[in-house]
Amino acid sequence: MASKAVPALLRRFGSFAASLVFSTGINLLAIPFVISTLGKETWGELALAQATAAIFGIIVAFGWGTVGAALVASLPARERPQMFLDSLVSRTYLFFIAAPVMFVAMLLLARVEPLVAALASVSYVLPFAGASWFFIGQARPWRLFLFDVLPQGLGIVTGVILIQFYPQPIVFVLSLLVFNLLAVVLGGVGALSGATQSPKADFRFVPAMKRLRDQKHGVIAAGTGSLNSNLPMLVVNQLVTAALPQYALADKLFRFAVAGFGPILQVIQGWIPEAGPARSSLRIRTVARLTPAVGLLAGTLLAVLTPWASALFSGGAITIDYSLSIPFGVILGGVLVAQVVGLACLIPLGKGAALAKSTAIGAAFNIPMMFVLGTFFQAPGVAWAVGTAELVVAGYQLAVVRSSLKHLTLVEEADASR
Repeated sequence: MASKAVPALLRRFGSFAASLVFSTGINLLAIPFVISTLGKETWGELALAQATAAIFGIIVAFGWGTVGAALVASLPARERPQMFLDSLVSRTYLFFIAAPVMFVAMLLLARVEPLVAALASVSYVLPFAGASWFFIGQARPWRLFLFDVLPQGLGIVTGVILIQFYPQPIVFVLSLLVFNLLAVVLGGVGALSGATQSPKADFRFVPAMKRLRDQKHGVIAAGTGSLNSNLPMLVVNQLVTAALPQYALADKLFRFAVAGFGPILQVIQGWIPEAGPARSSLRIRTVARLTPAVGLLAGTLLAVLTPWASALFSGGAITIDYSLSIPFGVILGGVLVAQVVGLACLIPLGKGAALAKSTAIGAAFNIPMMFVLGTFFQAPGVAWAVGTAELVVAGYQLAVVRSSLKHLTLVEEADASR
């Protein structure tokens, strides 16, 4: 049985990795084209819009993007389509609330035309209404690729091609808007197709909002986590505007590294709960023990390679030195540990409240320190504040997992002795 499980996990990993390779490759290759065509300042503004959308997107995803995969994996297959449809209705209402507010924020924060700000607000927030987390929880990597990752990637490719003929930022964001909307539609169709029982849509506003109560721990964790990782871009834009392109590129490379770890996290999120309650604790213990070493290795590699990669992927227009790459390596190490321990270990243990608390603790430390260290040490100071906060989050989560596992062991031993 075990001999069959390992190849199955490897096949699942390889399938999820296809989405990663495609998405990361497209985004990396797009950077030098956008910078050379629109300029590094405009590229920095678009990166700022994307970071802002990640904050407002938390309102739209409302926890499903954070804990949804684990919840789907734990549900019987017949109940999953109804869960997705309920979430889609709720998230659609939230989208129409969040996108206009982001537009106002973009007018205040960025130096882009109002029409570009409007299109960017809609196009960058749209993916948070998608079905990626549902396909991950289903362990359906090819649906994730075909219905979500592929159309979004094609939007970037089309945008890069079009700006070679019409070098305007509005052309690029309009392409993203069309294809991101297509991804949401295709994702919804893919998630609901093949249902054994036809799900019923309840479009009433009050029930749609009441469903959000069950997502409170997930959205708190996602919201504070998003503030930790996306607010720094806004702080750099306010404190050290000239450093925005450098910080934005370092942030992009960091996010590509996080995405590179994505297939592993996606496999683990499905692998732990599918073992059943009796064996899940053993798998959680194994994952929690190995993850810190993986985070340390990944962080070291990012710190070393970022200066070389920044010159390569910006066509020499943007250079990042070790003063910025090293704290981003620390950020990566902390984030990888927190993602695996928080999403794949705490949720199956029923510790959603601890997940939310850990990210709140990180945000409480991170937000004031970003302004303090950013004022004295500029962009690297902001990055060090984020990195330290991520280590605090990861350390707290590891402590909760170890305490929970110890409690489970004592309970099992007590039951066995009766």
